Amino acid sequence: MYRLPFRRLLGVLGIAALSAATVTACGGGDSSAGADDYGLAQPGTITAAVTAGDYPFVSPDASGKPVGMLVDLNNLIADRMHLKIVYKTTTVAAGLPGLTSGQYDMMSVGLVASAERKKSVAFTKAIFWGQNVVVVPANSTVKAIGDLTGKRVGAGANSTQEDFAKKKLSNAQLVSEATDGAGVNQILAGNLDAMVLGSTHVGQIFKEHPGALKVAITSPQDQPGAEAVNKKLTKFLDAYNKELTDLANDGTFLKLYQKYFPDLPYPTQMYQFWPSIKDQIEKQGGKPTP
Repeated sequence: MYRLPFRRLLGVLGIAALSAATVTACGGGDSSAGADDYGLAQPGTITAAVTAGDYPFVSPDASGKPVGMLVDLNNLIADRMHLKIVYKTTTVAAGLPGLTSGQYDMMSVGLVASAERKKSVAFTKAIFWGQNVVVVPANSTVKAIGDLTGKRVGAGANSTQEDFAKKKLSNAQLVSEATDGAGVNQILAGNLDAMVLGSTHVGQIFKEHPGALKVAITSPQDQPGAEAVNKKLTKFLDAYNKELTDLANDGTFLKLYQKYFPDLPYPTQMYQFWPSIKDQIEKQGGKPTP
């Protein structure tokens, strides 16, 4: 999860039309309760940065409103913390500096909690563990990393997939793309030979472009995905993680996961963080992904 990895627009929606979008969800009770203690950018309100495409964690609906698993999850947590939550659309490249400067309180996006990122931001408890997937045109002969030598390979700017490409695909020509959707469009236009995607996005992309693409290479991510939080907000992060833990233990988190990832079994790598979810899956008689 997510960049878990996990952060991209599917289809042809443009970031420009969404960059100023702001959506507010109201929490229950007194929205000012504990606000001064948390030190939020706006007292009583969580200012959450989202991207224009991190499906199905967060992505815009037809009206531009952010929707998805993390929106549902964070609306619940904000309500339980007696806070409001405001979503502001940006990019990972702009969002992380904005988080560090205090413009945002958190990034409601699936990001790998890498050592480099931990230098500037904190992270919530893990929310997902994904794979990096290299997608190519259906008629491509690429089957291994060596086949991409000299090829133009796209990856989302400042994403886990871009980190993977820089590390593992060093002999390819790396092209930074604003979103996954933009990169896929470049493949279809013949301007890219491949695109590195997060595993959570691949199914939807294949549905949108039936028969046009295929998976050439898959590689498990090194670390789980989580949400980034301003380092100064230690009390907020502790309170957030407490609510997240409660929602994991009472089955709410798994229900949200199964709602938004109906065809993707829960990854067993996550059991080290959430043993209660393992018990829930076993009670359902389900078989998690190895």
